[in-house]
Amino acid sequence: MSLLGFHSYGEYLDQFITPNDVRYLRNWSFQRKLIQNACGKSCLGGLLTEEEYKDRRQKEMDMLKPRGLGGLQLFGDYLNNNDRVLRQFAKREKMLLNKHLSTIVYLLMRSSVGLEVSGFIDLEQSLRESRFLTGSKYFVDWKGVFEGTVKLKPGKHHLSHYNWYKNRVVYNDSDNFQVVNEGAHSLLMKHRGDHKMICVNVGCDCPASKNARRTMYASPIYGHAIFFDHIIRRIN
Repeated sequence: MSLLGFHSYGEYLDQFITPNDVRYLRNWSFQRKLIQNACGKSCLGGLLTEEEYKDRRQKEMDMLKPRGLGGLQLFGDYLNNNDRVLRQFAKREKMLLNKHLSTIVYLLMRSSVGLEVSGFIDLEQSLRESRFLTGSKYFVDWKGVFEGTVKLKPGKHHLSHYNWYKNRVVYNDSDNFQVVNEGAHSLLMKHRGDHKMICVNVGCDCPASKNARRTMYASPIYGHAIFFDHIIRRIN
């Protein structure tokens, strides 16, 4: 699990807090202390101390520095055409890397065998992992994406993947979002940093739909792509 999706040690601890914990204790600070002091590593099988968290997070930041934001070669710099969707990817890249923005992208397209697939993608995580997880089976060649030699496609490891032919859907949490698939809404995304709920249901006008700006762009490569842009509001 990457730690770059957390702005503080408190946010890291929050991932171990369940809705039931908050419902009964009604105190985030107390719940964090309880997890640290009562559970520890033996309870959660990998909980980092604050010192370990800072050390590991810094190492991840250092991995970005050779191409890092001071002299960082952005993937979007390789954009060589006027495709509207690719231009939107490039437009958001720096804000995503700086953790000012968190974006979910919805893509609907045909797979290699001609069957329609769709999915929601955590854009920041995909871009970030591509900088140093070259050995990962989920690695996306974003340089190739912007150059037009590779096509970004929804996968079963993304936030949501739906196979329209088989009527089969898969959900996964990402570094930035937790999938909430319950209640009146078919799909909600909870941002791990500021805990804001984001509604990605088409046409919904609920309060959660106000937590992200929704825009749609069309292109010959990606058809219609929907961007859900969430401005991150940091919490203590």
